[in-house]
Amino acid sequence: RLVVNRRAKPVEANTGDGSSVLSGDLVVCACCIVLYEYRVDEVCLWYSATLSATLTRTEKDREQRDDQVMIFITAKFAIKPEYADDWPSIAAGFTAATRAEEGCLWFDWSRSLDDANEYVLVEAFRDDDAAVVHVNSDHFKKAQDHLPPHLSATPKIVNFKVEGDDWSELGEMAVG
Repeated sequence: RLVVNRRAKPVEANTGDGSSVLSGDLVVCACCIVLYEYRVDEVCLWYSATLSATLTRTEKDREQRDDQVMIFITAKFAIKPEYADDWPSIAAGFTAATRAEEGCLWFDWSRSLDDANEYVLVEAFRDDDAAVVHVNSDHFKKAQDHLPPHLSATPKIVNFKVEGDDWSELGEMAVG
């Protein structure tokens, strides 16, 4: 934890690591690298096991990040074995058209190392509007007809709104 700015408030909380913070201290959360303000008597999802105080995003941080929320999607596609090797070319038109969308941040396929018939799609869109444009596009509608005959099951998806507009560095494996 890093105390960025100490505000004079009398309520102190034990952080579980031998240090303490005062209610109202501004700190950088190590798990998500976001500026937070400590509040007492609330529940923190990330540190609930070790803190008796909580982290709450500051108003300034909210204002700076609210306009930087992307739609992040990961989907698993189970491909029929007879089409698995050809999947990149089967999905090529849909992939190229999606990547050309103004609001598409990335649209990347990877083949599973554990299951040769599974492809994972990692995609991101600038915002809700860009995601709506994507699912209403002609190429998406064509893909809804063209791709399913090559699938052995309905794709599985995880869809989140994520702060930011690009990949972050994995600090735990920093190089150099």
